[in-house]
Amino acid sequence: MPDTESGTESGTKSGAWNHADVEVRPSQIAGRGLFAAVGLPAGTVVLATGGTRGSTAEVAGLGVDFPNHSCDPNLGWVDEHRLATMTAVSADEELVTDYAMCIVEPDWFLRCHCPSYRCRQMVEGTDWRIPQLQKRYAGWWAPHVPQPTP
Repeated sequence: MPDTESGTESGTKSGAWNHADVEVRPSQIAGRGLFAAVGLPAGTVVLATGGTRGSTAEVAGLGVDFPNHSCDPNLGWVDEHRLATMTAVSADEELVTDYAMCIVEPDWFLRCHCPSYRCRQMVEGTDWRIPQLQKRYAGWWAPHVPQPTP
């Protein structure tokens, strides 16, 4: 169960917020990234989109910072609007999510530069259909992403 009580949040008028123990720093993945300022236990909610779900541009307009993509994420969706740590995260570790967990737009793509051995090189809006990802991210998908029935 996500821990919404740890730390405090810094919010915006939209209701979007980043956890107080999350900092924006230079990232080796892409420009700037979100980093844990302290160790965070699994299940810690680190970002809320304030009720907005949509395109990258819509999320960018919220006044919160969104994590970079990685093919080996440590953040997953707990509901339509909040991301939490999937595992314990060490201090100074970059907080990343796999965009396949929330993007279902068939024409969307991203060239991936993550350092993971699991790197797919090209992330597409249809990657949510990949059986290995469906299994690996079970329980962490954004609710609007179709999931297979058991």
